[in-house]
Parts: sequence; C-alpha cells; structure tokens
Amino acid sequence: MNNTHKDPNGLAEGDVFYTFYNEEYHLFKLLKSEHDSETYHVLIFKPLDSLPAVEDINKLDIMIYHAPIASDGFEHPKFFAKSTVSDYELRGYYEHLRQTENFDLLAKIAKDYYQEAYYLTDHKQYETAIEKYSIAISLISGFHEAVDNRAFCKMDMGHWADAIEDFKHSLTIHPNSFLAEFSIGECLLHLKDYKNAALYFEKATEIDPTKQVAKDFLKKARDLWKLDKNNSK
Repeated sequence: MNNTHKDPNGLAEGDVFYTFYNEEYHLFKLLKSEHDSETYHVLIFKPLDSLPAVEDINKLDIMIYHAPIASDGFEHPKFFAKSTVSDYELRGYYEHLRQTENFDLLAKIAKDYYQEAYYLTDHKQYETAIEKYSIAISLISGFHEAVDNRAFCKMDMGHWADAIEDFKHSLTIHPNSFLAEFSIGECLLHLKDYKNAALYFEKATEIDPTKQVAKDFLKKARDLWKLDKNNSK
C-alpha cells in the first residue's frame, strides 16, 4: 500500500536540515517521522558558526541523541543533505520508546532486527548478524530466540565460551530448553570439557527423552571423558 502522506517540510527520514538563528546554524537529523502525530524524532548537532561540508556530516559533534519535536516547530527549516540513519543513532529514539512504554512498537522493531539478522546468518555474515540480534535483545529483554540465534552465530565462528554465556542467559529466560542445554553441551565438547558436556547432554535427555541425538552425544561425551581420564594416568 502506498503512503500518500506528504511531509510538510518535504523531508524524509535520514535527511539533515538546519535553521539559522542567533547567528548560528542549528543542524538536525530526522531519525523518524510520525505522520499521525506530526512529530519529528531528531538528532541534534551542536550549533555551528558556518555550515559544514556535506561530507563532514558524520564528523559533527552530537548535542542531543533524541528529541521529539512537532514537525511545524522549526522556523524556516532548510534541507541540507541526504543521509542514512545508523543503528547507533537510533539508540536515543529506542530509549524514548522504552520511557513512554511503547512496547508494541518496540516489539515490532525488535522482530524486524531479528529477521534481518536471520537473513544475514543465512548468508554467513555472522558478525553483523550478532550486532542485529544484540539490538533486538536490548529492545526486548525476554527475546530468548534472538539470544539463542546469537549464540549459534558465535558457535559458527568458533567462539564456544561466548556462545555458552548466551545459552546460559537464554535459560534464565526460558528454563528447561532442550536447545540451550544441548547446545551448551556441544560447546563444551568442542572445548574438550567432556565431563561437563556429558552433564548438559544428560539434562537435555531428561528434558526430551525422544531426542536420539542427545543420547548419542551423551554417550560420545562419556566415552571421551573416560578416554581422557585413562590417557592422563
């Protein structure tokens, strides 16, 4: 469905614009535009004596990371440059949503980040996927699916200890998770901590006795533990 709403100032999200008063240039970046309430969510740069070069926008000092201002609350705003809005720049806006308890919108945004991270994971862009999952988790603290998937990215990168921390965090949100218990065991297996790996595989088997894979890995961990003990004698 096409959005026929026209911004009163002709601005789009990401645009940098400015006003001039008190002999200073006041630059703003439009982060989000709420059409229904006619509100701009803007990032505010420190005032300047002269306009900067367009290529220096990302070097400007930020005075306020987020401020909600009526779209007609700017005196003679003038477009300055097209830009993009980074995840980092949106942190103030997200905090505003938390403070105003706009949980439905936060949940939608978190899900969008989750879907983006899932796509990146499929394309083996694990580091960027981890960043996106982390934002989703920061928006919705109980998003255990995002925590699990972030942990899987870390496993794909061979960061076993970091993945374990994520899975343990997931278990605080979603206890008795076969997936998390089994995955911790798998990480410990890679770390050659066979004794503790066996304990987690045993727990996974207790949670879901129908999963043969947990039984197979439990046997493997116990066999390696015995072999390791014999070799250390």
